Amino acid sequence: MNQSKITPILKDKILEYICQADFERNIYIELKTILSELNIEFNDLQAILSQFERLGFISNLNLRRNVTTFFLIVHVDALDFKNRGGFLVYEYELKMKLEKMALEIDSLSKSFPEKASVFTNIAADIASCLSLVTMFK
Repeated sequence: MNQSKITPILKDKILEYICQADFERNIYIELKTILSELNIEFNDLQAILSQFERLGFISNLNLRRNVTTFFLIVHVDALDFKNRGGFLVYEYELKMKLEKMALEIDSLSKSFPEKASVFTNIAADIASCLSLVTMFK
């Protein structure tokens, strides 16, 4: 099984790439060009564009390994997300929120020692989430 190289940085590169096109109409992309310019494997490109479709950033994705050109429609939602910082900022904000929650739970556990075990379990769950976010960078 091949190790995927999908990262928030790679997703942002693809987002930047497709946001250079016209919005809300079919755009055509040369498969070899995007693969070489972004230094990406086909399977990773397909996975990321499929996620973009689920997120509502694109539609009508027509990507197949054996084509020279594929098409899709880029929606303005993709540009809005890109302009707000994209996936890297989204991940950073998530990490900051989780760290803030962990600090608040730590503070609560000191104020309510009788609930310490509940707070400890919640803090452990948050720490687990933080490690996952950090691991996938």
